[in-house]
Amino acid sequence: MSRLDDLPADQRAALSLLLGQRKSYAELSGMLAIPERAVRDRAHAALAVLAPREARELTPARREQVGDYLLGQLSGVPERMAARTYLSSSPAAQAWAAALATELAPLASAPLPEIPAGRVAPGASPSLAERAAAPALADAPGSRSTSTLPSSRVGGALLLVVLLAAVVVAVILLSGGSSHSKSTAGTSSTSKTAAAGPTVDARLTLRPPHPHSRSIGGMDILSEGSKRAFYIEAEGIPASHGFYYALWLYNNHSSFLPLSKSPPVGANKRLAGGALLPAEAGDFHEVLLTRETSTHPTRPGPVVLRGPFSLG
Repeated sequence: MSRLDDLPADQRAALSLLLGQRKSYAELSGMLAIPERAVRDRAHAALAVLAPREARELTPARREQVGDYLLGQLSGVPERMAARTYLSSSPAAQAWAAALATELAPLASAPLPEIPAGRVAPGASPSLAERAAAPALADAPGSRSTSTLPSSRVGGALLLVVLLAAVVVAVILLSGGSSHSKSTAGTSSTSKTAAAGPTVDARLTLRPPHPHSRSIGGMDILSEGSKRAFYIEAEGIPASHGFYYALWLYNNHSSFLPLSKSPPVGANKRLAGGALLPAEAGDFHEVLLTRETSTHPTRPGPVVLRGPFSLG
């Protein structure tokens, strides 16, 4: 028998409205005439009952983050990115989320958010280079080869958690013309692994140049040791037919650097992925997501999303 049957009526009703009618905490607060925090507390108390053994493996703050993600209550791209990053790096969080998804499925009127799975076994510490060269980041024809990136034997065991996330599409390295100096991402490093693992140095927001566009994006800048990487997620961008999306670091019309290229974006209108940042990334002050038709563009094409760029 499902544990849903064991829930108090008010907790089950909260979950039914959140998942079955796709309501937000704020909307339920107005419907029930109770504080928004009380709605959230009811929902999270129910989640703890549905999978109690797995719940005990997480801190209360992490349970709230995962619970809000599964209940569709993280409206911002950066918040969803952070939740997916944590899920992809924590076997305990994945186990709790999977147990909850099984219990919550009968209440949901639409598929629950995807639970990203880590690409390595618990305890493994792949390098930044290995993450960037993983199958989710395959080379495009004519692109820089990821085989030139430093291996874990040279750079140390550098864990890049964000690249463990299951991505809708992979962002892959782009070669091509640039008015700036060439990338030195392939330079060897002897930095030792930081004990605390990778850190998020900056969280950037990308917005469309046209005010009526519904496109939006977020980018995390991560570092560990001497290595830096990015993870980008964009939503509401048009499906690519006859063009592709490219990511650029940018200062002005004469100072820019091609950073990455995406495979086709489909009907879900989403793009996500990441890779190592070049050594000279700190020389740039803006990041652009553009539409490109040339195989090797010599300058950025029409801008879809843009935002200030900083290494933090």
